[in-house]
Amino acid sequence: MRVFVNFFLPVFWAVVMIVLFTMPPSATPNVPHFEGFDKLVHCGVFFVFTSLLLHSIILNSRKSARKINSCIWVFIIATSFAFLTEGIQLFLTKSRHADWWDIFADMVGIGMAIFAFLLFFYKRTKDSSKSS
Repeated sequence: MRVFVNFFLPVFWAVVMIVLFTMPPSATPNVPHFEGFDKLVHCGVFFVFTSLLLHSIILNSRKSARKINSCIWVFIIATSFAFLTEGIQLFLTKSRHADWWDIFADMVGIGMAIFAFLLFFYKRTKDSSKSS
C-alpha cells in the first residue's frame, strides 16, 4: 500500500502527460503559441515527471536511497517514457506526429531534474555533515 501511495503522483502525472500529448492541437485554440512552445512544454512536463519520480523513490526507500542508483533508474524510466510518448503520438494518433526534437526536449527536462536533485542532495548531505 505504501508503494502505491508513494508513486501515485508520478503515475498520475504520466497519465496527464499521455492525455496532453495525444490531444489534437485544435483542442487548445485559446492557448497562445510561439515558436518553440511545444519544446518548452515537453521540457517542463518531463522536468516535473522526473522530479516526482525522484521524490517517490526517496520516499519509498525511507530516505536511504543511494543517489547514483536512484538517478540511473529514474533516467532509464523517464527516457523510456519519453520514447513511449513519442511512439504513442506516431502510431496511435492521427493529428500528432513524433519528433526527435521532442525527445531531445524531454531529455533536457529529465537532465535538468536530475541535476537539480543532485545539487539538492549534495547540499543536504553537506549541510548535515556541518551540523554534526
